[in-house]
Amino acid sequence: MERCIVTGEQLKCLFAGGLEAIEEHQQEVDSLNVFPVPDGDTGRNMYLTMAAAVKEMETATTSHIGNVGEAIAQGSLMGARGNSGVILSQLLRGLTDGLKGKETITLQEFASAWEAAVASAYRAVIKPVEGTMLTVSKSFAQGMKKAAAESNSLEEALAQAIKQGYETLMQTPEMLPVLKKAGVVDAGGKGLLVILEGGLYALSNGSYTVQKMDTRTQPVIETIEEKPAEEEDFTYLYCTEFLLEADPAVEPDIKSYLNGVGDSMVIGCAGSYIKVHIHTNNPGKVLDYCLQYGTLHDIKIDNMYDQWRAEQSGQTAVNKIDTAVNSSDVLDIGVVAVGCGEGIKQLFYNLGVQQVIEGGQTMNPPVEEFVRAIKETNGRQVLILPNNKNLILSAQQAKELVDIPVEVIPSKSIPAGISALLLFNDSMTLEENRERMTKQLEETKTGEVTYAVRDAMLGEQEIKKGELIGIYQGEIAAAGSSQESVVLALLDKMIDEEDELITIYWGADVEAETVEKIIEQIEEKYPELEVDSHNGGQPLYYFLISVE
Repeated sequence: MERCIVTGEQLKCLFAGGLEAIEEHQQEVDSLNVFPVPDGDTGRNMYLTMAAAVKEMETATTSHIGNVGEAIAQGSLMGARGNSGVILSQLLRGLTDGLKGKETITLQEFASAWEAAVASAYRAVIKPVEGTMLTVSKSFAQGMKKAAAESNSLEEALAQAIKQGYETLMQTPEMLPVLKKAGVVDAGGKGLLVILEGGLYALSNGSYTVQKMDTRTQPVIETIEEKPAEEEDFTYLYCTEFLLEADPAVEPDIKSYLNGVGDSMVIGCAGSYIKVHIHTNNPGKVLDYCLQYGTLHDIKIDNMYDQWRAEQSGQTAVNKIDTAVNSSDVLDIGVVAVGCGEGIKQLFYNLGVQQVIEGGQTMNPPVEEFVRAIKETNGRQVLILPNNKNLILSAQQAKELVDIPVEVIPSKSIPAGISALLLFNDSMTLEENRERMTKQLEETKTGEVTYAVRDAMLGEQEIKKGELIGIYQGEIAAAGSSQESVVLALLDKMIDEEDELITIYWGADVEAETVEKIIEQIEEKYPELEVDSHNGGQPLYYFLISVE
């Protein structure tokens, strides 16, 4: 029996067909999100990752399968988005490693390459969990190996392996209780099989059409174009920031005093340090007042008028990225953070972040954006705050693609990232900052208030589509029809007797009057706790909350 040969053209057909399929079915895959919240973006992330892979694939100058594979790996690596996209890119990377230097391969070699692909994906995940996309990919690879030994047709082998993959996919709810509770199969596993099915269809029909990726969907690093300012705009001249090592109990007194000496105030407590940022005309007065409570560290005072004048003499439109790129000052440690909402992003800038990548729920930036942001911090070393559980793998992958030391602080939410950032100290080493900031994540409890995108069950309680829900520790902890009732019910689950501070970041769709009512109710119910609030301006999530 003549051996079945797999060519570069077949590989192109397979992945281009897979791209068309995942584009068509991405919403179906998104709908398999475990929680009924507006961030079910597994299908979208896999589609955009595949689009980047296929776009690069089309640049391959020959039809040698090794060259085609190398392009696929490179494209998926840089275009990977979210956890599902990163795992997919690792599958493709492992698969194409077995194709290097080859013009064609046998079906048996192709099956072996899928085994290598699965091993690569498992290595990419720090704590692999069965019942996920990894399990489905392993089942598919096992099916390919078995089929390749029995068949001499690429299409037949793929069909048999996909069938085995689906059998495993249907078992994922039995492997992961959270899937069974939600009544769904694993979204990443479904997306992978959709891609493979699309590839099989394209191979069987002998044609494919490459879809162009809509560039409007790609998040970019946030830039802020500053309009030329008039001199009278500088009500307060000096941007003043420092760390105060003191008893955290003095924070309310400091806030009360500073409210009368400036604006743009950001104050947060982390451990034995209080981070202070304020625009004022009397930085000495600010420092003198705070000295009575403890010792000052990392003092930084900038004359904002001088900065404005320097910018006007050089260029009229300056943004955060351009400032970092063109500056002759090289930082010892640069900081990158992911955030969405004007208030949230400005908070990050005020706290010393050099590059803010716009992203978060439903909008996962690709690995390429992390790489770009790392380079443009102008730092010899870089810390990354992903601020979303779905972006930690992307940040870690970017770390491997640059030639400077990078540490990823595994922050899973905006409030947790801000809390960790309050402990950043540029006089300490990268490793010391990583340890301090990572430890701080364990001290911060975070909750979110959003809305249900589909009907769901909360224990015995039925949640209707559109109803407000509060999420804490990966569970739906509260539900209701009013923002006030859900916030209070969520806090009731979050707060214990050791807590001292509640911080609320309200979103773009929240009225200031509602915030005032909520704060009044919180202060009445928890008079012993301090309440801080910020207009985050984030979409989709009405409130982001931290309790410390």
